[in-house]
Amino acid sequence: MTRKTPTDMMGSFSEAFKNAPLPDWTALVKPQARVAEAMLRHNIETLEFLKARCERDRDFLAALGRAESPTDAIGLWQGFWQKMLADYASETDKLAASAATLAQETIRSATDGAGKGKAE
Repeated sequence: MTRKTPTDMMGSFSEAFKNAPLPDWTALVKPQARVAEAMLRHNIETLEFLKARCERDRDFLAALGRAESPTDAIGLWQGFWQKMLADYASETDKLAASAATLAQETIRSATDGAGKGKAE
């Protein structure tokens, strides 16, 4: 008995399924791709916010280092905290909206996949 190589076995496998009907791969991939895309948009938004906050923190520290008096430093601190709290409040709204979109995409993905078998 001759032993088949992996190449021989793949040839036999592909010949056996040469004319077999292919499943609709897009029905499997599209919902997952939509959810992954929504997650990536969410992550990009978060990273852009963190980058901007780090740049503002760096700018604040540079300005604080140039402060000529304690009064100037206190004014810088006050402005820094006000802006930081406003930034975080704004970003919280954006991320909540992004999370809601992600949840909607996940639900749509699950229901799109579940409905495929019933209609056909």
